Amino acid sequence: MNSTTFNILKYLGLVLASLGLIWFGYAWVTGDELTLPWQVESSFKTRPFLLEYFSINGKPGGVVADQIISWQKFRTGELQYLLWPEKVLFIIIMITMAIGTLTVTYLNRFSYFIFSGFIIFCLIQLRLEELGVADPYLTYGLIGAYLLLTYYFQAINKKVSVLIRLITITLLYGSFIALVNYLPNMDYPNIVVLSFGFLGPLLWVTLFIIFIAGDNIYSLFKLTTQGSTEGKNSLIHFGIIGAVYVLLVALMFMEKNEDLQLDLFLISPESLLIASMISGYFCFDQKIKTFNIGGDTFVLKDWLYPVLCALTLGVVAYAKITANDAIENAVDWVILISHLAFGAAFFVYALINFLPALMQNMQVWHIFFEGPRTPMLTVRLFCVIMIVGGFLYLENRPYRMAKAGQYTMLASLAEYIDNDLLADQYHQQSNFFEFYNFRSNYALAQKARTTKERQEIPERLIAIMRGGENPKARVAYSNYFAERNDLYRTLSSLMYAPESEYNDQVQNNLGMAHYEYQNYDSAYRYFSASLGGGAYVSESNLAALNYDIAAQVDFDTTINYEYENNIHLKLNRQALANAQHQFLPFSIELDPDTILTREQLFYIYNAALSQKRDDYKEVEEAITYYRSNLKNAQYNTFLLTSLSFLYYHSRRVNNAFETIELVIASNLAAAGFPYYVKAVWAYDQGQSDLAVESINNARKRGFDEPALRNFMDDLKLVVDYDQQADISPLLQEARANQASVSPEEFLEKLKEIASTNAFDVSTTLEALTLAESAGLTTQEKYELLRNAIKVNNQSAELWKAYVIACAENNYRTFGETALESLSVLVSEEELESVREDFEEILAAKKSSIFN
Repeated sequence: MNSTTFNILKYLGLVLASLGLIWFGYAWVTGDELTLPWQVESSFKTRPFLLEYFSINGKPGGVVADQIISWQKFRTGELQYLLWPEKVLFIIIMITMAIGTLTVTYLNRFSYFIFSGFIIFCLIQLRLEELGVADPYLTYGLIGAYLLLTYYFQAINKKVSVLIRLITITLLYGSFIALVNYLPNMDYPNIVVLSFGFLGPLLWVTLFIIFIAGDNIYSLFKLTTQGSTEGKNSLIHFGIIGAVYVLLVALMFMEKNEDLQLDLFLISPESLLIASMISGYFCFDQKIKTFNIGGDTFVLKDWLYPVLCALTLGVVAYAKITANDAIENAVDWVILISHLAFGAAFFVYALINFLPALMQNMQVWHIFFEGPRTPMLTVRLFCVIMIVGGFLYLENRPYRMAKAGQYTMLASLAEYIDNDLLADQYHQQSNFFEFYNFRSNYALAQKARTTKERQEIPERLIAIMRGGENPKARVAYSNYFAERNDLYRTLSSLMYAPESEYNDQVQNNLGMAHYEYQNYDSAYRYFSASLGGGAYVSESNLAALNYDIAAQVDFDTTINYEYENNIHLKLNRQALANAQHQFLPFSIELDPDTILTREQLFYIYNAALSQKRDDYKEVEEAITYYRSNLKNAQYNTFLLTSLSFLYYHSRRVNNAFETIELVIASNLAAAGFPYYVKAVWAYDQGQSDLAVESINNARKRGFDEPALRNFMDDLKLVVDYDQQADISPLLQEARANQASVSPEEFLEKLKEIASTNAFDVSTTLEALTLAESAGLTTQEKYELLRNAIKVNNQSAELWKAYVIACAENNYRTFGETALESLSVLVSEEELESVREDFEEILAAKKSSIFN
């Protein structure tokens, strides 16, 4: 084998180990978020809110409208079945089998038979008979092909290059994979093989973990004794550090066994495993000499060792991502038992063998695995006995967990192919082996259909939590009671939960439970504490909480918001700004498909209720944009109501009344609230008759809310009714700025004033007179007056001006109809005077046409 090929294959092993570490890191960060993601459930609650327009009998008066407040809590979604983690794991397993087979061909005769027996046992564990084809010949064929090929390379033709061996072995397993995919009449045969044969890869993982379990003690021994100037100091350092390490592993073992409560930051079986992998790689050469394996040991260190690292990390990552905690716990137990056994034994072994040498200040770390007093083989046999004792002490719990994980894999696959009966059986079998495992218990809780199964949901979730702290099971447990309106159990299930001390989602839901109990200080505490993983949700809930206690809390003083673009946060902050008469800029990202979400709808509505806003046009554009899509037709009345409030608060009274009339016409049966709004606005504009008429119409439509009754009671006590429409400041401002704008701009401003508020008749007519002097056409004048009498049809002055405008545009029929409406508002003399003017203008028009 040339050096180039060797280096390529050497670095290939390191690349595989690195990829395994990356996948493990990804699984560490994401956890089971892909399989069982957190979901946010939104509930929208209304809060009565007074839009203050006037003072009536010494009290604030106006429209009592409902603002919308968003509350959010966490729940978990459906368990997802992910094919890609199983495919990735299957590829890693096949690579491990290929590299392991390649490694066997370089060992001496004795080691060859030992390792071949192990590999054959793993092949048998694949349980190919479950594929239902060529049973048992597919397994026999694979074992026979393995023996023939490896024995040929190991004993008959030892000079074959490593590249040829690798290609041949790859073809062997490639052919096997092809047969597995071609012969069975089923979907996902590779995944079936992996699910049924998962104990085979676990054997590789277990053997590898046992192989590296003592290497951390070696690294500590080397670090504390290498280069020391005094042997006594190095002995003391090793003794203290080694004892701490063994004690730490023992504490982790006891914590895992629930003998004590322990929470060590970043110290876990997985971190212990990674440290052992690193230590094992650097002490591999010294350690492998004592095994007397023979052959070219570089294939073990540079090829098999990195691949086994990738496999071990891949199994743990797979278990984390797929929420198969039974497998994860099984591997954790193997790590802890083996590290405790080897750690304690190697620590004592080092002290027994090297205490005299260390006292003489000798460098002995390089012969750590070659102890002159206690043979390393004896220590290893003792460690194996301790590992077996650990398994027996745990009543074979790691094995039962591994079997539970295997049945969970099979159940998940059965769910994926829609075989619910088989999935239930496998999940129940998984629970038989491991009562506390997460995925099977959670899946059975989700699949509950009958009354008996639903009654068992709390017990299944409690079983998960008895097996260990589990935020998702905790949240599901509390939501189970919340859905049944059992507020006490909802709160109590979260209040004393250990997860509430560290998990953001649980803290947020606990804050919600306290809020429902009206424990606002506790709700604030937990919402504030969960500004981590649940930050955007808790910020929104904090804003909602602030709204409910707005009388005691100043606007936005309780928190510096980070997720300001979150729609729920904006919705609640807008409601709070409205309640405290503050201005909050409106911002919304208009969806290209123009389909509204409920959050967007309610945010726009709250923004439209604001009485202090400079960016009315942005809100109007958003409403117009979403109304343009017929798919939002179900929200049309709601959007129109929002638009009417927006117009009124921006002092476009004409538009407000026209829009509220559209709301009324869109659904007369539900027009009670719009009529109530119209009544209040009419009173605000000095239109007492219109206010009374609108009140009667609201009551006819069944609207008898306290807000309307209180308004009616207040009206009975009004003595000095001085409300009136007044837009004269707008006209005064326009006149003051006339010199600084162009004639065209001045005319547009006058037209805008004339169309603003028809209830201020004098200002409207004065604006029209000035506009005529500035170049207003008779047609434009007619349109402005026609729109004005739509809003205020009880003004004789507007009707008179409208009659004249009809004459000026030669609209005889419209004018005569207007005269009929005017007849009920003025005396006979006034009516005849207007009619004479009307006829005179028409006659002049007719004469000019003839001329």
